[in-house]
Amino acid sequence: MAGIFARGAKNPRPSAAADTDTKVIELIAKQYDFAPEEIHVKKGARVQLKVRAADRSHGLKMSLYPDGADQSGPPGLKIDPPQVNWKIEKDEERIIEFVAERAGTYGFKCSIFCGLGHGGMRGKLVVEE
Repeated sequence: MAGIFARGAKNPRPSAAADTDTKVIELIAKQYDFAPEEIHVKKGARVQLKVRAADRSHGLKMSLYPDGADQSGPPGLKIDPPQVNWKIEKDEERIIEFVAERAGTYGFKCSIFCGLGHGGMRGKLVVEE
């Protein structure tokens, strides 16, 4: 599944957006970085990540397991339906909803080649106890 792009809904389910316990984070993808580059949330938080491609198509590939963790058990990020790769068209906003179930650092990167600096287009999600 890691190599497959999931299209996902462009319009989120209203129940999640209206949930006051949901932490909403805006993430901008542009050559050659994400802003913010580092995101912090609390363990157990329900997160709505609003990703927008500012200048061209980009991809977001996110690890479901914290860095260095055993990947044989359940993932630390619970995404329903489970997926790890999203394509975001220029000026499109993609909504990614998940629950941060395990503390640790989760890497994310651009998964669509966007130029010479593409390899450095990375960020991290830090789930704190």
